[in-house]
Amino acid sequence: MESRDKTERFMDAAKQRAHEVVNEANPKLTSLERGYWLALRNSRGRERCVSQRP
Repeated sequence: MESRDKTERFMDAAKQRAHEVVNEANPKLTSLERGYWLALRNSRGRERCVSQRP
């Protein structure tokens, strides 16, 4: 199994942190974490809107 480089590990940690706080209103995050957090929030919002249509 290939080891991941430092950049990939950093990005994975940011994604994990974003998942952990996805339901918080205004969490303290780094810029990278905030980007993932916003992407998660936006994708979940679209899923809710589509699933609630008649």
